Amino acid sequence: MGLILVGIAGAFATILLGGTGLVLTALATGLVYVATISTHRGSPLARFQERRRWKERVRLGTTDFAPVWMRPDSLDEARGSRTERAAAARAWNAYRDAPDGAEGMYWLQRGRGVPGIAWHAPTGEDAHLSVAFAVEGQVRGIQSDAYLDAAMTSFGHLLARYGSASSLVSRVQTITRVVPVDSAFHEAWVWDQLDPDAPADLVASYDEVVQLVARSGLAQRHFVVVRWPLGQEFLAAAARRGPAQAGWRTLMEAEIATVRSHLRSAKLGNIEPLTAAELGAVLRHLQQPSWPIDQAGDVHVDAPWVPSRDEWSATITQGPGPDGQLEQWWHRTAQLPVEAFETGPRDSLWLAPLLSQMPHPIVRTVSIQVDVVPAAAARHAARTDVTTDLADLEAQREKGVLTSEELAAGLTAARGRLEDLRPGSGHHGAGWAAHLTISAPTREALIDATAKITEAAGNAGVSSLTWLDTQQAAAMACTWPIARGMRPVERSTASTLRAVLAGAGHKEAI
Repeated sequence: MGLILVGIAGAFATILLGGTGLVLTALATGLVYVATISTHRGSPLARFQERRRWKERVRLGTTDFAPVWMRPDSLDEARGSRTERAAAARAWNAYRDAPDGAEGMYWLQRGRGVPGIAWHAPTGEDAHLSVAFAVEGQVRGIQSDAYLDAAMTSFGHLLARYGSASSLVSRVQTITRVVPVDSAFHEAWVWDQLDPDAPADLVASYDEVVQLVARSGLAQRHFVVVRWPLGQEFLAAAARRGPAQAGWRTLMEAEIATVRSHLRSAKLGNIEPLTAAELGAVLRHLQQPSWPIDQAGDVHVDAPWVPSRDEWSATITQGPGPDGQLEQWWHRTAQLPVEAFETGPRDSLWLAPLLSQMPHPIVRTVSIQVDVVPAAAARHAARTDVTTDLADLEAQREKGVLTSEELAAGLTAARGRLEDLRPGSGHHGAGWAAHLTISAPTREALIDATAKITEAAGNAGVSSLTWLDTQQAAAMACTWPIARGMRPVERSTASTLRAVLAGAGHKEAI
């Protein structure tokens, strides 16, 4: 964009000023190149935008957050001098309905014992519904390579189901939460099996061992979140089931049952949709990991939010823990950028260095969101990539320079995608985004965790992490089970026109 503007302005400057205009155009071109050049810490332009964003957030007071129900009645933004009014306005802005990243989240269904259906209407984005499912995960013990390959293939089939034109699902988010071990289930089992005549010293000693393991050990919890856009296809299908939101809930009941069967077919074990209270408990735990992830009885369903404040590289949540004592947790979120992934084949355990193979007790969340792209659009993109890579390689050969290994690997990957997407294969394309959040009780522990996570990412074939500094509060929501934080995959003009011409079908049709 900068080069286009410089080119237009430079053409007029050269005509009007001659050689001086040409020199100014060359200088402006160099400035645009230097400002936008990519480095391992981002471009100079990106760093300038970060500083400007941070100054604006500090000026408005949006670096702090507290649930709106906590706002004192005495807070008034319209009295006193100009300085006092500005300070009052900053204090007022801290009290909001939801933290950054969860703005515009409500409930379509929030009853006891029924799946919680979140209704999202964030500013500037399309409205959608989401449901979170607790799953056991595909690997629940020692398994063979053949089983892992079959499980990976079955999950691919799950995603392929949502690439068809008849599917109402647009996105699937998988979340792995690494949390401290909850010993409650083991303790309950011990009490059921314990000999009433067991010596008290032995019982106390075993309880000490259980508590020690619980403090030092970590366990994994898995969730899958599915997202339904509130487009014309969804609204038309819901209208056939009933009026207004009653039709939405009836349609979602059938959709949830269908998705549950799909997840079971993907070898994800026992599948349970979370109720609104259970989802609220997960959200509270993600903000303050000391709260048990399954403790839903005392959660505020409409506002499971914890007050927080932002620093440049972290967001700090502060609130009462399970024991009633005030505590702090430091969180930092990074994006796993596509361009940082080493090109090459990957097996089903490629993320293990960030999960089960990490020896350090770091509380963390890994989230991957996938938007399925219909096969026709994906084939067109793959065909374009193959053509572009072939042309670039041929240009390098004609110049007599060494061909790029990265370009050759990219060509191999593009050809592989094109082969996978051949007509009749049943495969579809996908766009995806991955995020990682780490949590620690102190700043020093967070710094240490950042270094260890960066090293583990390198072991997983991710050359660098993009820490989403100056917007950490919003970034943390990318790893929450609400299917946010990824821009929808842009459809081609032909696909958009075809969807418009297809419409939502006749309203009289079943």
